[in-house]
Amino acid sequence: MTETNPRPVELKEDRIPMAGIEETISNLIDLYGGELTSSGANERRFTLPLRRGLAAAGGIECTISWAPSDVGEAIVTLVCNRDVDAPKAQRVFLLVAGVIGSLLFMIWPFFLHSRELGTLAWIGGVVAFAVYFMTLRKTSGGIAYDFLRRLSREQRSRQAAHE
Repeated sequence: MTETNPRPVELKEDRIPMAGIEETISNLIDLYGGELTSSGANERRFTLPLRRGLAAAGGIECTISWAPSDVGEAIVTLVCNRDVDAPKAQRVFLLVAGVIGSLLFMIWPFFLHSRELGTLAWIGGVVAFAVYFMTLRKTSGGIAYDFLRRLSREQRSRQAAHE
């Protein structure tokens, strides 16, 4: 079932240094393969591609704005036109692979004379642990969350370099 009314995503980050923020935003838009659609005072509108490469289809329309809060710092708000979380089918597939891997790892000792199942069981165990650690990682926000995180990191490192 497809969703006809996509949910917008709003992310905020505070205490981001303002010096050179316009240049950093432009650089990040280029880095992500996006396109700047309009710019105004303390605001940029742009489109980021959903995927990279030849099979890139669709995009995410984003608006980033910043408002001064403290001396030289700003509150940055990033609003996207839809939820940009990771595809759910891929997550389900990884979880199913992890369950199969853990089951293979658990039943292997009961097949004493089969060496092939031992190798398969160890590979299954590794897949199960990998899936477990991947599910621990925060994925909500997707590309928008990553964009805002990189912006704040680059601005803070720029400020630290000037001090």
